[in-house]
Amino acid sequence: MNAAAQQNLRKLLLRKKWRETFLSRSIVSQNLEIKEAWQERLKAPVFHKIKMGEYFVTLDKKFTQEYRGSAVDVDIFANNVNSGTQAEHMEELLFKLRRTPHTVHTLESTHHAAVRAMLDHGEHTNLVKMLDDRLNYGVFFDEYSAILTLNKLLGGGEYKAAARCSSQLMLQEQNFSLPSALGNLSCWKYYSSGREDPWFYPEEIEVDENPEDVVRIRVRDVPNNYKDDHFDLRDPDRILGKTLIFFNRDSGDTAERSLLMLGHFLFGDMEVVVKMLGEGEVAQSVLQAIQVSENPDVKAAAEAATSVELDLSRILEDKCKTLGDSVASDLAEGQKKTYQQWNLERDQELQRQYELMQRNARIESISQTKADLAKTEEQLFFFDNFDRYEMEKEEKKISWLRTMPRRDWRLSATPMKKKPPTADGERKVARWEKREQKRGPPK
Repeated sequence: MNAAAQQNLRKLLLRKKWRETFLSRSIVSQNLEIKEAWQERLKAPVFHKIKMGEYFVTLDKKFTQEYRGSAVDVDIFANNVNSGTQAEHMEELLFKLRRTPHTVHTLESTHHAAVRAMLDHGEHTNLVKMLDDRLNYGVFFDEYSAILTLNKLLGGGEYKAAARCSSQLMLQEQNFSLPSALGNLSCWKYYSSGREDPWFYPEEIEVDENPEDVVRIRVRDVPNNYKDDHFDLRDPDRILGKTLIFFNRDSGDTAERSLLMLGHFLFGDMEVVVKMLGEGEVAQSVLQAIQVSENPDVKAAAEAATSVELDLSRILEDKCKTLGDSVASDLAEGQKKTYQQWNLERDQELQRQYELMQRNARIESISQTKADLAKTEEQLFFFDNFDRYEMEKEEKKISWLRTMPRRDWRLSATPMKKKPPTADGERKVARWEKREQKRGPPK
């Protein structure tokens, strides 16, 4: 079975209701999901009478035609998603919200609700794409959503998706203990699995349909080729390497130090790899990966390095479970309070928008009333102000006449005719003829 078929089968399994029994393996306790506390949000009055199909059409119209969709509207939709189709609609609304000024008012609960909705309805591939396309969707992990995502992806054997989600923690420099441990395990699982599944999905890779066509662009439109080696990273090896460096930068044992070395190797820091190979023991699985390097200094240092047999997967899983058991209770209680706070903030924002709408309606009503009163006053006092109206009319007429051309405006544009002779046979010489006589014949 090829990679595409495996991916389609995995997605099909995740969409089934019995996926929890078929893919039941979990790295940390499933009690961290606190599903009951998450369902409590739906008891808010705002969710009682919403028909999601009609609501989506209304929001879509607000964004595309009226240009007045708000962040709280999208938050309400994201928190009320209950099917895969609605999850796709939520993805579209997030895309449109990102293109409006209201995106700066996106609520924290929107990010969390979007992640949970995609996870609950098997839209794992779309979730990975959304997280990686920060410019167009603007969805980011919090500590709890990162734990839920990595735990579910690792439990389902989706190591590539888990590793890509882990790279988001590195890019945002989110230093959470348990998500970092799960991210470290995700990256190692993906690397040790042989990386047969490419890092990017086929639809994410841009293909030039006419590679031989010459495209001419203006000099001012030439893109800036500066790379910051962070958000500009597109090479899978370098992304994976920097993620391993981020999770193991404070390495305290041989396993973490070996993964830090592997991260520098994938990122291309060969001088750092050579130095680390001569300073201590290295896990044999990591050393074997480094020995394939074509760099002669790295190969020589790898041959001289001391290897030790370590089951990195087991070590990292044990660390995740230990951390999960130690922080699960505090995390769950803290997240329950966060859910309550988000509900309160949503209600306050809805109340603020309702008051603002009422205020604007009152202002519009007052303006209309003033206009109606002015018109009524003009009708009632028409004869009292008749003389003033007549004077204004005369002034307007004079101003209008001043804009008209002079009566003799055509004289300068047409040749002047000689005046006919008088009764005694003589005629009066015109001034223009006298002027021409003084000038004389043309030179």
